[in-house]
Amino acid sequence: MKRALFIIVVALLSTASVVRAQTPRDADPSSAAVMARFDRSIVKEFREAWRRAGNGTTAVEAVILLVRDAAGNCKVMSMPATNENRQMTFQWQPGTIAIIHTHPNRNDPGPSPADVQIADRFHVPMFTLTIKGMYLYDPATKAVSRVQPGIDWMEEAKWARYAPMLARQLATHQ
Repeated sequence: MKRALFIIVVALLSTASVVRAQTPRDADPSSAAVMARFDRSIVKEFREAWRRAGNGTTAVEAVILLVRDAAGNCKVMSMPATNENRQMTFQWQPGTIAIIHTHPNRNDPGPSPADVQIADRFHVPMFTLTIKGMYLYDPATKAVSRVQPGIDWMEEAKWARYAPMLARQLATHQ
């Protein structure tokens, strides 16, 4: 009986360390680091999410996770549609370094209080894609800011002009 209990405790401790290693705290969730990764494939996913959300004309939100694997490579994961009204549900993925989702045109373009709670809980930036711009809630600063005006976030070239600024911001934080 003691041996079985010992094995269970060891298994639980091992599992806890694996789970802790996969939590977002181990990622570099700084907003500048995340935005520096916005390349052609990620911007393409922004456009696809916007299309899935009816270009903001429906109450359905689309969700994208930016996930970093153990080797440090990033990929985007589009979450399956849930057809929920003005909210999102998705399964958390280990290695997630940012959550990006759409907001309907008639909603507040910035992250909602529920969005802020999720970002604070998982310690990752929360981005919203809207017709009024891309907005960011940064859990490190507890601030909401507009990252891109209008639908500029759909254009890869608009991100290129931010690359030098993001690189400087990254260099000062490291």
